[in-house]
Amino acid sequence: MEILGPRSDERNEDRFVLCEHELEEASQELIRKATQAGWDEGEACVAIASLADHHILAMQCNERTAASIRKIRL
Repeated sequence: MEILGPRSDERNEDRFVLCEHELEEASQELIRKATQAGWDEGEACVAIASLADHHILAMQCNERTAASIRKIRL
């Protein structure tokens, strides 16, 4: 399944909705695979949300680390 990128470099209010639309099929497929493996749909959804949250926290930590490294190099 193909996930299309943004249609332009513009930051606009529809960008989030467009991204969500592109990821919807893949997320539904992931939930379907989890339920076929025996997980309950709610468990799968909460696990995906938790993974997304952890990913955001890791991104923030990486940015703080990169900023600290930039300060040291100056």
